[in-house]
Amino acid sequence: MLALEKGKSGDRYILGNQNLTLKELLDLLAEITGLSAPRRTIPVWLPLTVAWVDEKILALLGKQPSVPLDGVRMSQQKMYYDASKAVKELGLPQSSIRVALQDAVNWFRVM
Repeated sequence: MLALEKGKSGDRYILGNQNLTLKELLDLLAEITGLSAPRRTIPVWLPLTVAWVDEKILALLGKQPSVPLDGVRMSQQKMYYDASKAVKELGLPQSSIRVALQDAVNWFRVM
């Protein structure tokens, strides 16, 4: 709504907040939920192989790939974004990540 109301036509805005690694996010969720965060990682060749088989072999059989190869490749890259333009030009609120995750966890627990 802020982009519609205050944004400049043709401009793009990143609606974000704090940049976190996946590990940081999972550790924060572990603190909030009381559940353990994953402790092990899998070698990247495993999801790459699954994604390749999924896209190249199963696609020939008319099946929809469940693990996108490009998605696995992208997961290897650190991608940090800057939402300061949206904060400055749109007034995008910046609330606490912890509070937002706690609210989401509470909502999912009720569901």
